[in-house]
Amino acid sequence: MSFTGKVAKVVFLHLTRHSVLRSNKGFTALESLLILLIFIGVAALFPFIYQSISLIDQELGEGRRSEWELFVIQLRKELHLSRSAEPKADKLTYLYGEDSISIEKYKQGVRRRVSGKGHEIMLQEVSSILFRQCGLSVCVQVLFVNGQREEAKLHVFDGEGL
Repeated sequence: MSFTGKVAKVVFLHLTRHSVLRSNKGFTALESLLILLIFIGVAALFPFIYQSISLIDQELGEGRRSEWELFVIQLRKELHLSRSAEPKADKLTYLYGEDSISIEKYKQGVRRRVSGKGHEIMLQEVSSILFRQCGLSVCVQVLFVNGQREEAKLHVFDGEGL
């Protein structure tokens, strides 16, 4: 008897001694068809599940765009009511009422601080941010970790600063 024959015999003896189904009935044709039906049903649903996951992934990718738009809207509103905006490479400082507000890069995000205190995250997964003066406006360029690049031009209406 060959080695594979001995292994097969040992496996067969193990299965017959320790089998959960010790009866001599085996699988009926009906049980086999039921298992096949379940397998085909799961296999048929796989493309729909894959498509749903793909759509969810696309929706989450567009979330970065809405986060950027909210950032620009908030910054535009505050700069409209601010005085003395000072853009520096990765930091923008301006006076808003009695408070000095700074928008700066912090780790992989952009945060807002009021008078040097606090920590409000405004953008996430940011690789770099650049604030620069564009005439009487402030230009903002952001590079996200995924390689997406966004830019906005924000007007300072007060006329002080810049």
